[in-house]
Amino acid sequence: MERSAYQPRLGSWHEAPQAQPLIGPNAVIQTLAALQVLVGEECRQTVARSAGLPDSEPGEMIPEASFVGLVAAVRDELGHERAAEVLSLSGKKTADYVAGNRIPGVFRGLLRLLPSRIAMPLLLGAFRRHAWTFSGRSDFLVSGDYPGSILLTDAPTCRNTGAGARTGGYYEAAFQGLLSLASPNVAVTEIECRSLGDSHCRFRISPNTRQSRG
Repeated sequence: MERSAYQPRLGSWHEAPQAQPLIGPNAVIQTLAALQVLVGEECRQTVARSAGLPDSEPGEMIPEASFVGLVAAVRDELGHERAAEVLSLSGKKTADYVAGNRIPGVFRGLLRLLPSRIAMPLLLGAFRRHAWTFSGRSDFLVSGDYPGSILLTDAPTCRNTGAGARTGGYYEAAFQGLLSLASPNVAVTEIECRSLGDSHCRFRISPNTRQSRG
């Protein structure tokens, strides 16, 4: 579907009629930050205008549609390959922010002390309880035996992309960054994606067996 070059800019983050479902503000904040790092302030402003984002920075849960629109605007402006770099950095930045500001230090310390095969299920359980803050309307599921894989049934970054390639790099980087709290040097790889016609996006978790704590 073609998007107009510029969407009307919203006056506030909850002005849009799509007030539900919601997603955490870091999906937008860190994507704009990644744009500034990789392509500069001028492009960041162009993409924000194209997505119709308010001038203010979001400080609370926002309509998921704001993130979906931003992702589309990034791809329109930069193309899928360069956009994938931006979204991967955004996912990493989101993980860094959440790890440092939303996960209590006591819990982080506990994860470091426990064997990985105990720490990772604990952390994935916390993900599940708060999944709507990063996955919007998508269901979040963990499948298989340890270390298993993460499924998103309707990842915001993988809807109607027309990419012909995997487009879950934001979640790949975010999950990898956060799961490293439980298993240093863990790798998370998207192995199924709705952009390729799969019914969901699946992210395989691969702990570093040589450095895993258990």
